[in-house]
Amino acid sequence: MRMAIGAVIALLGTTAAHGSVVLDDFNRPDGAGFGTGYTIRSGRPSILNNRAVTNAQSLATYDGSFATAASVDVALSGRDAGSYVALTLGYGGERNYFIKVQDDNGDGLFDRYAFYGGNNELNGVVGDLGAAFRMGSIAVSYSGTVAKLVVGTKSGSQTYTHDYGFLPGLKNIGLGLNGLGAADNLRFDAMTMVGVPEPENWALMIGGFALAGAAARRRRRMGRAGLSRCDGRAGLSDRILPMFVSGAAHCCYKGRRGVAYPCVRWDSQSAGG
Repeated sequence: MRMAIGAVIALLGTTAAHGSVVLDDFNRPDGAGFGTGYTIRSGRPSILNNRAVTNAQSLATYDGSFATAASVDVALSGRDAGSYVALTLGYGGERNYFIKVQDDNGDGLFDRYAFYGGNNELNGVVGDLGAAFRMGSIAVSYSGTVAKLVVGTKSGSQTYTHDYGFLPGLKNIGLGLNGLGAADNLRFDAMTMVGVPEPENWALMIGGFALAGAAARRRRRMGRAGLSRCDGRAGLSDRILPMFVSGAAHCCYKGRRGVAYPCVRWDSQSAGG
């Protein structure tokens, strides 16, 4: 039963931490491609000096995951008009967001931003950055159909928004590169980054939920039968509620505010398993 329930948790794949987590720091030997978990959609992205780079317009997506927010550190390694770094949300479906910063005039500074679709398809809006920069970070997110780009540098931040009028697909966060654009520390929002179950896994998930429900009902029956044994035991205050009884000699408690406490052996008043 534990294995089945564990399988359900693994299939859901949710993370427990808040905030952003680094999905890829690109700290591995130089070479073509980004490695396991990525699909190369176009071009020839590669790793060089622990950064993601390219020698042609390229896009790589991290498969089987989605997020409503992602960010990456960006830099320009030289002067080349058209160099950019982009993040995509929901790539691979009919519609996706492709949000980038670009060196438009070849002066070695990111000076423009764009809210596009597809793989750098010119079907959105373009604008000048309030302050050009060479190194910094970009963070993209959306709420409803409105996408947001936040550019971060040592001198401050800049925020831009665009209403696409449609929602992106659920899968495949991507990293786009062109020219001398380079990226590092690809991050996803930890609360929304999940593995989307494939159709063949739904039966296992449903079975796992059924087993979990049966286990919960059995614990409740055990708890009702043995609560009198737990009352007043182990010196616990009245603010602690008995949660369930595990075996004949263990009382497990849970606080009114949902704070979990370890099981307590009421015969010896010592922490148990």
